[in-house]
Amino acid sequence: MATQPVTKITEEEYLRLERAAEYKSEFVGGEIFAMSGGSLTHAVLSVNWSGELRNKLRGRHCIVCSSDARVRTSNTGSYVYPDVSVVCGKPVMHQGSNDILTNPTVVVEVLSPSTSDHDRGEKFDLYREIPSLIEYVLVHADAVHVDHFARQSDGSWIFREYHGDDSIIALASISCNVRLGDVYADLPE
Repeated sequence: MATQPVTKITEEEYLRLERAAEYKSEFVGGEIFAMSGGSLTHAVLSVNWSGELRNKLRGRHCIVCSSDARVRTSNTGSYVYPDVSVVCGKPVMHQGSNDILTNPTVVVEVLSPSTSDHDRGEKFDLYREIPSLIEYVLVHADAVHVDHFARQSDGSWIFREYHGDDSIIALASISCNVRLGDVYADLPE
């Protein structure tokens, strides 16, 4: 049985379509991937992380962005929407745009059953293209459990796991400690 060839598009075509679209889509390897909505738990975890980071970074020349902030990777020219991203210092926008961020320091992704493998694999590969990215945080929605990846000065990444309400993640790149019990608070049952 023959398969249909995939039609690839350019970055410019993607941006033209995306800016006019009602729904967000990511762009990887010349292909557009529609984003589906997340669960209520996913939404609450994203907001809790955003709020916690914003409170801790207030007045420190850092901004915390929601999943509306489109991020461009440097090598492949892919476009993704992290659940939460943090930029310290001046945000660098792609080619003078006002809607394409290129320099996040921290990215937080809330895992769901449909995106977990992608967030751990191909999406993490894409994020690692961004020279400014120092920390990648994967938040499990089904347990108080976080995977934390930190880029080292030699370009390697160190992995740490955190479990339980009393665990504290040290986000060294932004001099910020986050207690898991605070970001897992008030989840829907």
